[in-house]
Amino acid sequence: MRQILKKYTWVWIVPLCLAASPSLAANNEQANSRTKLEPVVVSATLNEQKLSQAPASIEVISQAQIQEMGADTVAQALEEAVGLVLNTESGRAMRPSIRGTGSQHTLVLVDGRRLAPGYRGMTDINQIPTIMIERIEVVRGPSSALFGSDALGGVVNIITKQAPREKIKAEADIKAGTNTGSGGQTFLPQGLIGAGLGKFRFLASGSFKNRNGWEHDNEPPDDGDEVKQQYGAGKGVIDFSENHSVSFGGSYNNFERIGQRDIQNTLAERDATDKISDVFLRYDGKFTKNTNLMLQAYHSEYETDVDLNPAIKSPFLLLNEKYKRTQYEGRFNAKLNEMLNLTLGAESRQDTRGSDNLSTEYDTDNHAGFGQLDMLFFDRLNLVAGVRLDDHSEFGSEWSPKMAASFIINPNLRLKASYGHGFRAPTSYELYVTAYKRRGKDIYLPNKDLEPETTDSYEIGLQSNLDVAEGLDLELTWFRNDIDDLIEAMPLASKAKGKSKVKRYQYSNIAEATTSGLELLGNLRLPFNFTFGAGMTCLDTENKDTGEQLPNQPRFKGNLNATWKLKDLGLKTRLSFNWYSGQEDGLGNSLDDYSVVNAWVGKDLCQSFMLYAGMKNIFDTDREEYNIAPAYVYLGVRWEY
Repeated sequence: MRQILKKYTWVWIVPLCLAASPSLAANNEQANSRTKLEPVVVSATLNEQKLSQAPASIEVISQAQIQEMGADTVAQALEEAVGLVLNTESGRAMRPSIRGTGSQHTLVLVDGRRLAPGYRGMTDINQIPTIMIERIEVVRGPSSALFGSDALGGVVNIITKQAPREKIKAEADIKAGTNTGSGGQTFLPQGLIGAGLGKFRFLASGSFKNRNGWEHDNEPPDDGDEVKQQYGAGKGVIDFSENHSVSFGGSYNNFERIGQRDIQNTLAERDATDKISDVFLRYDGKFTKNTNLMLQAYHSEYETDVDLNPAIKSPFLLLNEKYKRTQYEGRFNAKLNEMLNLTLGAESRQDTRGSDNLSTEYDTDNHAGFGQLDMLFFDRLNLVAGVRLDDHSEFGSEWSPKMAASFIINPNLRLKASYGHGFRAPTSYELYVTAYKRRGKDIYLPNKDLEPETTDSYEIGLQSNLDVAEGLDLELTWFRNDIDDLIEAMPLASKAKGKSKVKRYQYSNIAEATTSGLELLGNLRLPFNFTFGAGMTCLDTENKDTGEQLPNQPRFKGNLNATWKLKDLGLKTRLSFNWYSGQEDGLGNSLDDYSVVNAWVGKDLCQSFMLYAGMKNIFDTDREEYNIAPAYVYLGVRWEY
């Protein structure tokens, strides 16, 4: 370990040696003023609210936090989020799981829009770069009353940057890094540009990633894929007047993974390419001071193509997939008086899964309408009541009500509570597709008799802002989810296959399952520009059929982080510690606890440039069952205009 740190000491020395150079004084003052402003969120009620007033458990991950974490993807940006764990699915795809409900129960949105399902019905957040992101809003708890199916556990809403109105906006970020062991060399240039040209404004971004594969344990197959990615996104806005605008845009992602897989005891070279695209058209109008209308249409497509060398013949091996999603939606908001705010909405969505070597084409339609009433009494009591009706072409109708309350006890303390009902319809993958996971070591069988999952969820919490030193923010929340017909991949008898046993699972409805726990989120600001943050989750889960803990859900997740700004030197540092404990694999086997330490340092070079460096997984934690990347160091430069 000492040799590793000694070898990469340059990562820390280079920025420190530049401490005498001019700092980004003007930019720092603007950034500091922004951090003192309370974040505004939209994911809790679909209307803009201050974070402290939102009647839900929400964590906002800002653009500054994303940069200081050294996060290249949404998956990396969510590593420290409270109540959320990242599950590795199908090799190296990443999905978020909120409050122990599982990776299929968290709805991932981009500016409120659903993406087409990815490989095997999953949205891989490890493929979404961060260059275009303004903030990420994580809503913990069921949100089906607003968003319908798939929001049973919560919502991750990725909010992208806005096109500038009058000035030119430009950013560039170039990063290079490598694993401290063999392989993993990475080169990642990213950039964006935008401008306001009278009534028209635009913003466009691009990201190009090249990462070599790596071999960590000197045993085949290799441990890390070679990755090549080209990503582009953009949006344009036409402001017809101060109150009426039309926006449009889209994105394209070409993501290729090349690496070895052990499939049916055959070592094969796997080349998998994902192509993801989406387009949208949106109208926003304000007809009176107190009424707003939003109309939107969008279309998203996902296609994957897998090549194996040598070719492996198997009726269960999925080599290509195609998904399409089209949605039309509208939302009307009216402030009826100083106390009442009404939101009405409707949407129609069509999902199409193209035919492949395993199944025929599969189409579903979903039509929904919802309403929400936001009531404020005496400037202290906020009540929100909402209900949504979804009509699914395969599984019929489902009502999803939700009620939430927030009461200001005193200027520094707020009490909140909520109840919500959520549901999720089975995916075509769970119903009809047999496939391999974990590099071909596990077989997952479908079940065409699956029923939709439903949940009743409760939470109560305290949120405070105390005048300790320069400020202490604390949030403590208790939650419980009672889930009926939970869909889980249940283990079947293992069969010998060559030298090893192939594990077989089948998707089944568990009669009942529960998840419950406590969440703590804290932030302490001290003199001399020190900031300490903490996030902890204690989680209990139970499969009521077996009495066992639900798989891949740690009983404890903790995060501690510290940030220190040296304004006179234009220097900023961040250190974080993440700990996971008490996880099981679904077969009654306990998995090892593990921890990861990350560090980052940034130095302003002049008015527009910053040099930064960092190290992830400093102590090179190695846990094969979690697919943790080895120790990684990087150096980059960032330019803003």
